[in-house]
Amino acid sequence: MGEPEFDSEIELGLEVKLPEKLPAGRADALFLYGFCFHRRQDSEALEILVNGRPNPAVGRMPRLDLFKSLHPLIPEGEVSETHDAGSLEDPELKSFRSGFWSTVEIPATGPGKVKIEAALKLADGTVRTAPLAEIEMVAPESFEAGCDSPPEARVVICMATHNPDIGLLRIQLDSLRSQTVTDWVCLISDDCSLPDTYRQIEAEIEGDDRFFISRSEARLGFYRNFERALGMVPESAELVALCDQDDRWYPEKLAELEKGLGKNQLVYSDQRLVTEDGQVIAETYWSSRRNNHTNFASMLIANTVTGAASLFTREMLEYALPFPEAPGEQFHDHWLALVAMSTGGIGYVDRPLYDYVQHGSAVLGHDAANAGIKAGRPKRPKHLSIGAVRQFFSGWRSAYFNAYLRLSVLARVILARCGERLTGRKRRTLERYIGAERRPSGFLWLLTRPVRELFGRNETLGVERLLIQGILWRYVIFWRNRGLEKPVGSLYDASLPPAGRAAKAPAHNHPQTAHIQRMVRPLDLAVTEQAPERVNLLIPTFDLKHLFGGYIAKFNLARKLSEAGYRTRIVTVDPTPPLPRSWRDQVESYQGLEGAFEDIEIFFARDSGEALEINPQDRFVATTWWTAHLANDALARTAHDHFLYLIQEYEPLTFVTGSWYAMADATYDFPHRALFSTELLREFFRDRGYGVYREGTEAGDRNSVSFQNAITPVTAPPAADLSARKTRRLLFYARPEAHAARNMFEIGLMALQQAVEQGVFGPEWTFHGIGTVEGQSRLRLTDEIALEILPRTSQADYGELLAGHDLGLSLMLTPHPSLPPLEMASAGMLTVTNSCENKTAEKLQAISTNLITAPPTVPGVVSALAEAAAAIGDGDRRVAGSSVDWSSDWETSLGPDVMERVSGFLG
Repeated sequence: MGEPEFDSEIELGLEVKLPEKLPAGRADALFLYGFCFHRRQDSEALEILVNGRPNPAVGRMPRLDLFKSLHPLIPEGEVSETHDAGSLEDPELKSFRSGFWSTVEIPATGPGKVKIEAALKLADGTVRTAPLAEIEMVAPESFEAGCDSPPEARVVICMATHNPDIGLLRIQLDSLRSQTVTDWVCLISDDCSLPDTYRQIEAEIEGDDRFFISRSEARLGFYRNFERALGMVPESAELVALCDQDDRWYPEKLAELEKGLGKNQLVYSDQRLVTEDGQVIAETYWSSRRNNHTNFASMLIANTVTGAASLFTREMLEYALPFPEAPGEQFHDHWLALVAMSTGGIGYVDRPLYDYVQHGSAVLGHDAANAGIKAGRPKRPKHLSIGAVRQFFSGWRSAYFNAYLRLSVLARVILARCGERLTGRKRRTLERYIGAERRPSGFLWLLTRPVRELFGRNETLGVERLLIQGILWRYVIFWRNRGLEKPVGSLYDASLPPAGRAAKAPAHNHPQTAHIQRMVRPLDLAVTEQAPERVNLLIPTFDLKHLFGGYIAKFNLARKLSEAGYRTRIVTVDPTPPLPRSWRDQVESYQGLEGAFEDIEIFFARDSGEALEINPQDRFVATTWWTAHLANDALARTAHDHFLYLIQEYEPLTFVTGSWYAMADATYDFPHRALFSTELLREFFRDRGYGVYREGTEAGDRNSVSFQNAITPVTAPPAADLSARKTRRLLFYARPEAHAARNMFEIGLMALQQAVEQGVFGPEWTFHGIGTVEGQSRLRLTDEIALEILPRTSQADYGELLAGHDLGLSLMLTPHPSLPPLEMASAGMLTVTNSCENKTAEKLQAISTNLITAPPTVPGVVSALAEAAAAIGDGDRRVAGSSVDWSSDWETSLGPDVMERVSGFLG
């Protein structure tokens, strides 16, 4: 590609986790995925340099998700813009074709650092570089994940536990004690079981020095937990066996496996399938597929080795550790089987040597492991709607990343680590598989393998067809977007599918119901007394597109909690799209949030692929109705009996009556203390007996406090200037999007149209809208007059914009007064808003005399607009009304009195 040189204008990011260290002296391979583009120039190709050595990459793939995150205010669909001055990372709109992935070779080097860089070839032919990562290469003996002096024996049994059923665990432990082979020890790696459960595990092995237990400091998941257990195996061991937490071994299991090992690296047995109470489901594991322990290609494509059925040599761990990281979900037994076949061979004992217990919490039961292509392939859409086609090709995308590419990464790691042990035939098999997405011969080989099923060779369960779909996806998406540098409404996107195993889809397959279930699905928590105590503030996500007053209040509360001495963590509970590098700066640009995240932790609960580690003394703060469901669920894992609920709306009013309404309403019956946004909202709850007020006014007042969301500070122009304006400007808080239905955009628009038609406004008036996130648009009020709707500006520009207008229209059909009408009034605008429940004209007038309150009807709003227009020249009145009785400073809003009550609620 030419001689590269460093360029600070390259914008890049890795979106997969890389190991911080690797064993020195061993070759390896790492999977990289991310984005890379030049801010000012078009690019043509990408390579990844490892210590200067080039590695090929799949580059210039479409990343619609990234483009949207960098340009939240550009409307979706075909993009006509050529610049976006508001995007620091991508001002010239170069990010759409920036996706890349690559599996790079890590050379066998001595201790030190391995440098990984991106080399981007630009349209002018030059090659520019930027650093991606550095990996520390350390001596192997310092790499192994050991523990304090584990016991030694000839045979080491590695058990991984996580919140086991103690009754089933006891049966498993007793079956180990009954083994005819006696020269064994059992190393237990516990993956952050609940404290009480961990103490029960310790009690089960107390007094038996053949068992050693070590608790992980952080939640790992079963794949990494087994890796941790294997990292504790002493070098003096000869053989290693894996053990689940809930099966039952036959007394002769270890003896028979050792006998069947022979000269192989690994041996495994059949197993009997039983229920939790011991009832036999099947006498053999191989009731629906053919066993395989000799065909290397079939083993790569579909594993047949169950970890708990296996015994292998200690030598094999030199090649197996550390476990590789690849897209999709990984299984330790599949990886160990591939290493065994690569470095020697696999033996098989053709009879059950243990009872494999099938139950709902098993990581991968018999049925799931033998589902094959039927469970994994995307279903053809019945109706060719855009949504159906999008979902269909999304399934092909998962087939590529989570199936084909996952196995390709494993194959490359095998080639790197086990190259000198591979036979020529096995090496060719790996290279043929890796080349299937690039070479016709490899693709044809994979395409024809399912023919083997006709001859009874069904050990892969037809997974090859899924792999073919994945490879085809890669070329469909490339050709569909060729020649495009900006989105044009494409259905296709090369974003990485979610990490880990998705939650099981509900059997009913009803989209809206499934959506609610996903929203309130409990957080994956890892409870450990070793974790520091935190206050966890739950928010939906970081959505720069909808960063309005409600989010600003949440972030300021987090800031004030941190300043009060609480170790504070913001936890997102919805999937979060890729965020621009400057997202923290964008959030901190809002009032009160300067430097807010310096001492606040951030955890993306649905995106990290990791459990949320909490201490039993952790506290939770809910900020929306669905985060309240999650906070209530988390209470059962802590020592507390209530959570803090930041209530900024009576949220059922944001829905029509039905399931969503009921789900939101139910949260006020959860055990909580309430922090109300405005005393008006608190008064509504008090009058209705809702939430903390269900046990009466005294209890409700004791268990709640209110604050005023700080409005944007605006200085009203002098009265003379307001009176002398020749052109009058109306500003409509326009929120046409469905989730802002309570802002009554339709009633506001109809009222404006009628007011114009009735002659309320003279020729000196112009009409503008702000607040929408749908991009610029223009709506006709009459044939000659239009309403120009603009996207909301930055907070600083917003204040100047308000001061340049005369009359405001801002509606909201809830008890909350809403912030935009207060901000408009503070700018010297006569502002039309609406009444609702206890939000009366008298109470709003007490806040500002610039507020003109109408009933939430079209005639009522038209009448209020006429009243405001008639008084618009009274500059003195407007300036007097700009002194609103409301906080414009977050230090006042969340002052000492409020925070003292909040601290009392948290305990």
